[in-house]
Amino acid sequence: MTSVAERRDVLVQHDVEGRMRDGVVLRADVYRPADGGRYPVLLSRQPYSKDVNINLMYADPVRLAAHGYIVVMQDVRGRYASDGEFTPSDQEFEDGYDSVQWAAELPGSDGQVGMFGRSYHSETQWRAAVMEPPALRSMVTGVSRFHYSTEAQERPGGAHEGSRLGWMQFLIGADILARRHRGDPEGLARAMAEFGRTTARLASGELFRLLPLHQLAALPGSMMGDVIAAMSRPLDAALHRRPWPTDTYERVHADTFHVGGWYDIFTPGTLTQYEAMRDVAARTGRRVPHLLVGPWTHSSYLGNAGELDFGPAASGAVLDGRGGLNGEHLRWYDATLKGRDDALADTAPVRLFVMGENRWRSYDSYPVPGARTEDWYLQPGGGLERTAATDSEPDRYDYDPADPVPTRGGSTMLAPTLPPGPFDQREIEARPDVLSYTSAPLEQPYTVLGAVSVTLFAASSAPDTDFVARLVDVHPDGRAFNVVDGIIRASARDTYPEPGVVRPAPPSPLEPDAPYRFCIDLWATGLTFLPGHRIRVDVTSSSHPRWIRHTNTDDDPVDATETRVARQRIFHDPTRPSRIHVTVV
Repeated sequence: MTSVAERRDVLVQHDVEGRMRDGVVLRADVYRPADGGRYPVLLSRQPYSKDVNINLMYADPVRLAAHGYIVVMQDVRGRYASDGEFTPSDQEFEDGYDSVQWAAELPGSDGQVGMFGRSYHSETQWRAAVMEPPALRSMVTGVSRFHYSTEAQERPGGAHEGSRLGWMQFLIGADILARRHRGDPEGLARAMAEFGRTTARLASGELFRLLPLHQLAALPGSMMGDVIAAMSRPLDAALHRRPWPTDTYERVHADTFHVGGWYDIFTPGTLTQYEAMRDVAARTGRRVPHLLVGPWTHSSYLGNAGELDFGPAASGAVLDGRGGLNGEHLRWYDATLKGRDDALADTAPVRLFVMGENRWRSYDSYPVPGARTEDWYLQPGGGLERTAATDSEPDRYDYDPADPVPTRGGSTMLAPTLPPGPFDQREIEARPDVLSYTSAPLEQPYTVLGAVSVTLFAASSAPDTDFVARLVDVHPDGRAFNVVDGIIRASARDTYPEPGVVRPAPPSPLEPDAPYRFCIDLWATGLTFLPGHRIRVDVTSSSHPRWIRHTNTDDDPVDATETRVARQRIFHDPTRPSRIHVTVV
């Protein structure tokens, strides 16, 4: 950790201009050590205003600068102090390259650039990195979605994430309006009033029930038009919208450190990026990437989430007394930009927080060496066992889109009224449209650390529908906390045939009441089911508005004007053994 003697006074320069290749000026605040000298540069590019540090617990620019770095907080194109038009994600390739090279030439720079930040800040890192800017040497990417084609993650299992609508409305919209109405305070006041009313209706969940959903784009004060347009693209066309070069990660020449959360909406992106860069390092002999995953949500690195507290060691401000996430950044940059390899001498490449036992575990790589996959089979009567059921009749429930199962916690990024994390699911499980399958109480600790998925054999009376599966930790007192969940759109079953696999294919409607095999990817987790706890799998057809409800019609849910009740059947016989696959260590 940084000693007091190593800390420097910090000077801040505001609105420092950088010119992109097309002449557009982007502006940044630059934090630099007051004692002069030459230092590596740490660059963070984001759309949320450089004047509002949303990452203090994650990475504090003042602390980074005091440790001997020039820190650049830049507004991306079209946001706040920067000029130009904002085109989310797509603009960050060329602008990212240009900004890295501009930062490398700032006064006092030693020519090396590292990048940092979480969420969109991570996306700007990856999109810059694949452009191969010579000065980019190091990255710390937090809660990061796939950086090349985002539709695979915005449509998990083929369904529509509700979070993207909220992101545009809650986090992006206000500055767009302010820029539109510069010099017109009365017009801005009227626009903000409309914007506020629509934002409140979205936060309450009311607007997610509109039919057709594409009406959201036309509401007064709506900022959701571009998202609705993207949702309206057919799935196979959306996944083909931008090619996925096979050498994507080979183009990343920076050393990478990946930070994620078990209750983050972008967990698959974080793990996929780590595994890809691990493979690149193995082939090229480069520095092994690091991975750190806590019991965190997308926006919180506290030691608690939802209705559970995981203890002080889980907090991003503490991390077992290692100086928190700020300290993790400093050790990584000291090693990768200052050549101080001893800074990482006591740091394992992979550190994963295991909930339940509430402690950090260290490994050389992920997936965890020696891990194995074990199956638990759905049973008639609601049981969950290690062996497949004998002949049995399927379980049944009716899914009515007019009364969808509400979202309660999980790996979400919705309004504050729908917080993420683990929450007691008993009220959800009491509904007639939710099936629960529960094991006997465990006699020994049972640690799930890695990928989780469900193979579901199911039938529906509808031409298309959704199936949702959830892993639940049932405590001895009956509380039932969600661990991970996932969804599959029935017509997209050929596009998502295996966990983590996306093969763009035309939608394939269901033959009513015919059984099909579905793969539901529940992503990954780190949890020890303690003795006396029980393992549960919930099966249903909605979690609204985390995933936009399917209307059980031939129409895409964005365009549907009516809903129908679907009669669902879940099979668990020897020829159709529905089961959950868990990674056990």
